[in-house]
Amino acid sequence: MPDEQDERVNGERNQGGLSRAVDAVLGDAASRLRDILERIAPALKPFPPFLNMVSVQAVELDPPTRPTEDRGCVVVAPDGTICSLDLRLIAGAPGETDSGQVVELLELDLPPEEYMVYATEAIRWLRDEMRRRGLSG
Repeated sequence: MPDEQDERVNGERNQGGLSRAVDAVLGDAASRLRDILERIAPALKPFPPFLNMVSVQAVELDPPTRPTEDRGCVVVAPDGTICSLDLRLIAGAPGETDSGQVVELLELDLPPEEYMVYATEAIRWLRDEMRRRGLSG
């Protein structure tokens, strides 16, 4: 008959196995969403401009369930990657009113749970936009 210490050790072992199984399922789900996103985003041509700027193609993601960490402006890029968009204005020469801009898209390295939130929002938006345009995907 197992004693209390054996039951505790077996319980910890089972919890570790369960935790690994959950991590594997979440990783697989995130990977499947990534595959779908990387297939449908490039199919949307032309890809929408960010804030009507011709030089930047990206769609801002504003999921209803927001992760707790502030990621700044999160977008989906035309290749289907989830990125942080950093847009900086650069002042023109002294006395001129023109200014330039520097746009940087940095792919985010998100944990599976957070990636799924953004990817789901991106897939919904892209699917709806494809339907609106009469495109099949």
